[in-house]
Amino acid sequence: MIRDSLKKFADKELAPRAADLDRTGDMPMDLYRACGALGFLGMGFPEEYGGSEADLVARAISHMEFSRVCAGFSLSVGASTLLFGQNVLHQGSGAQKQKYLPPLISGEKIGCWALTEPGAGSDALGMSCSARREGDDYILNGSKTFITNAPVADYFIVLARTSGERGRIQGGSAFILERGDPGLATGKPMDKMGMRCSPTGEIFLEDCRVPKDRLLGPEGMAFFGMMQSLDVERAMTSFLGIGIARAAFDAALRYAGERKQFGRALGKFQLIQAKLAAMHRDIEVTLGYAISVLRMAENGQRITRQSAVSKWQAADIAMRTADHAVQIFGGYGYMKEYPVERYLRDAKLMQIGAGTSEIMQLLIARELLAR
Repeated sequence: MIRDSLKKFADKELAPRAADLDRTGDMPMDLYRACGALGFLGMGFPEEYGGSEADLVARAISHMEFSRVCAGFSLSVGASTLLFGQNVLHQGSGAQKQKYLPPLISGEKIGCWALTEPGAGSDALGMSCSARREGDDYILNGSKTFITNAPVADYFIVLARTSGERGRIQGGSAFILERGDPGLATGKPMDKMGMRCSPTGEIFLEDCRVPKDRLLGPEGMAFFGMMQSLDVERAMTSFLGIGIARAAFDAALRYAGERKQFGRALGKFQLIQAKLAAMHRDIEVTLGYAISVLRMAENGQRITRQSAVSKWQAADIAMRTADHAVQIFGGYGYMKEYPVERYLRDAKLMQIGAGTSEIMQLLIARELLAR
């Protein structure tokens, strides 16, 4: 029922605007608010904040259905609800939850999570953004980059180092910032290859004064929580890749049945059949594994290795399936008149964002060797 409801919204409201949103690079805030009104943003949050009961799989299905028609929209929804909202839910005080979660769940406000810096991407613990205590406030200095939703966000979770040496897991702290805080500024949306309607930008902190009651979780412990949060993020991100792959496969399957060459449909040629079969196999196997990883997380099991496998696999099949779709469309696949070239551009981020495919391989190897 959840999937059908999400699919209906995605097909009726989001899909007709996807091509224009990709062209203009505009985030459809009206659709974001509509998702809040329909309860989609509150899945997995307690009812007392306006949410509704939903397990990880149900929430993952929402990302898959949204990304099937407009991956950039799905990315921004996930950054707000998962990276900002779930971190506040699990790490925040009662007062923080009461203040920030209801407007986020209703769609009135949108959030982001700021980790990456110009000099610290894959090396997250090497960040240089700093925070020092001054009376009842913290003073933050530094910058963040490649932050999803930063140009439009109302709320920010910013990670900064309050103590310890760069490269060490001890000493990281998280802070909730609000647009309009003195010393906080954001850059304009970056002009990206794909996921274009999801605004990505920079955050600048110059003696940004934050009240101590906006410290999220214990001081100096944010990097420990970050590791667990990233495991779930990677597992959920897999469904964005699967959604893109499904869209590419569906388009290629329809085209192969309609387009004729040498007097017969493309789908009658064995090489095209082989591509379609491989695309279908990849999607089915990847989806099954991705769901099993979320079930492990729901049971309280550690999923560092499994989430890396899931995310890496989903990223690769998104790219491979979109590439096959463009090839099946031939010259038309290279034209913006058809959506498959957008799927290929969108898919590339899956191999970069939320941890590159190379970092996923390192995580998997380390986990295996540690055993």
